[in-house]
Amino acid sequence: MSFSQNNSEFEVFKKIIDHEIGKGILGIYIQCEKPKTFFDQKDFKEQTGLEVPENILKEIEINGTKSSDGIWNSELISELSYGSDFIKSKKCLTKKDAELIFEKTKKRQTIVSISEPIFDNNYENCVVSVTYWKFTGSAYGHKYFLKKVYGVWTVIVEYGMWMT
Repeated sequence: MSFSQNNSEFEVFKKIIDHEIGKGILGIYIQCEKPKTFFDQKDFKEQTGLEVPENILKEIEINGTKSSDGIWNSELISELSYGSDFIKSKKCLTKKDAELIFEKTKKRQTIVSISEPIFDNNYENCVVSVTYWKFTGSAYGHKYFLKKVYGVWTVIVEYGMWMT
């Protein structure tokens, strides 16, 4: 497990948190674990209908096979400039920390888990999965396809929604 992330990973991490908060989600916790990301270009095409060049999708799919579990650097969270109304803790949570919050509060929470982003070879497109843990055994999530537009990561589409 590596505690260092490249700059593109941090930019994508920040964009996803900004996007979630922009949707009106308040009081989130962020989970430290960075699960691997799975990408299937056939599913992507069927679910999004986007016209993305074949070579880009192939690169993302190949790079996705190299995706692995990891840990987000807790310092990334402290670099985000949101108050406690938005992000409840400046420390990322382990799975055990999350379970303890559910046990102690006996209330639904919003614990966000962001996967390892998988990029094309030029770091201009990426796919990342987001999971929202609401309570023990209750979660939902989806994937984002992002593109770097004029040097800024931009969410192009949300797809692959699921729920337990």
